[in-house]
Amino acid sequence: MPLSPTRLFTCTACGAMLPIEAEHVGKKCRCGRCGMVNLVVDEETQRRQKEEARKQQQIIYLFCRVCDTRMAVRFKDVGKKAKCPDCGGLTRVPPPQQPRPPQIPEAMHGQQYGLWGVDDAPSPDELVAKQPKFYPIWCRVCDTLMHARESHIGKKLICPDCGAKTAVVEPPKEEPKKSPLVPDGQEYQLDAAQVLPARPEPQFVPPVTEDPKDVLPPIREERRDRPRPPVLPILQGVAKMLVRSPVRPWFLGLSAFGMTIGGFMMVVVSANPVAAIPFFIFAFFASLLGLAGFCSLCLAVLTESAEGNDRLYSPPGPVFLDWIGDVFYLLIPGVIAVAPPAILVRAFGQTLPFEQQALVVLGGWLCAFPFFLLSCLENGSPLEPLSPKIFGSVARRPIHWLLMVLASAGIFIAGGYAYVELMRVALERSLMFALLETPLFVAVGLLYFRVLGRFAWWLSDSLGVPEHVDE
Repeated sequence: MPLSPTRLFTCTACGAMLPIEAEHVGKKCRCGRCGMVNLVVDEETQRRQKEEARKQQQIIYLFCRVCDTRMAVRFKDVGKKAKCPDCGGLTRVPPPQQPRPPQIPEAMHGQQYGLWGVDDAPSPDELVAKQPKFYPIWCRVCDTLMHARESHIGKKLICPDCGAKTAVVEPPKEEPKKSPLVPDGQEYQLDAAQVLPARPEPQFVPPVTEDPKDVLPPIREERRDRPRPPVLPILQGVAKMLVRSPVRPWFLGLSAFGMTIGGFMMVVVSANPVAAIPFFIFAFFASLLGLAGFCSLCLAVLTESAEGNDRLYSPPGPVFLDWIGDVFYLLIPGVIAVAPPAILVRAFGQTLPFEQQALVVLGGWLCAFPFFLLSCLENGSPLEPLSPKIFGSVARRPIHWLLMVLASAGIFIAGGYAYVELMRVALERSLMFALLETPLFVAVGLLYFRVLGRFAWWLSDSLGVPEHVDE
């Protein structure tokens, strides 16, 4: 096959490959990429120039054989040993690598690609028919996929992976593909005797001009999403939640926590009162932690009881920061409830004894605290202690409020009497009995907030719901 006169010449400036002809050798040409004027030489001269340019390079890079540090040496040091600056190892400097010859396509030396004429181009089916056919053959040992031609039928192919021989059998003949078109005469036919029903005509619907609230039927004044309270919920079923889990474990934990702190402080003070100051500080902050958990538990008992539940489904979480918000729900209404009776005692009851003044303030607090606390829960914020709905319930359900005040007074009177008896026993027998004041305080608080939650359930059920509910 005669060689093509076309050659490739490398630009000395940008390295672009320029096509040249044999008659251009010895002449000058301009690079079409960078515009550099180059002298065209033959392939042997060009190869020799590249070899000389390679030998004239001054720097050779190599890696240390010990620590793999990259080093740079001069070309004249080829064959010598270079010392590594890091580890001190000696590495022989190898000669520079020979450049690879350019990969010139075979088409540049032989017959060039061309285009078919308009009438000379064969059809796609003819081109496919001229291509050799290959059949898939799998090795009988390692299942390697091989391809065989028609001339290999009846012979054996050697697997390139395992070397086993596999006989090539004649492949099954391909079945002619069925046409997706239905033959003539087998198409679906419509039944001319079947009568289709008439399409219904659309009906005009006038727009609604009435208020949907007037269309909806009135809803009965009862709560369907929670049970109905008993006749006197502040007295009936109060102990169900308090004796069940998780209120019972919380009660035992808070009581044990308070008794442990109290007993520890009694032992420390009796040993050395001066050294007990740091322990007093520790006991103070520990008491704040226990008080915050107690307030969160009481608020949870109140809210669950207001829904008519006899079990605490959402107890306080283990995160201390979540208890702080619950403390404000009880602290702010409690402080505000003390202000009215304290002002009255300050203005009109200064001549009364201290015990009577304390009873007046406590009685006023018992009457005002449920009002302010329920108002905060109704408004969803401890900074809003006044609610028109709770204020109106005082006038609409005075008997309910009177019974709640009487029940609260009975709880605190019983708790106060138990506290006085407990202190008397502690003074007569042992001061260790005074540690039982913590369980007494927790029990009275849980009982009071349980009764207050049952009262809120009773009050909301008696007031009912609005006549219509907006959807």
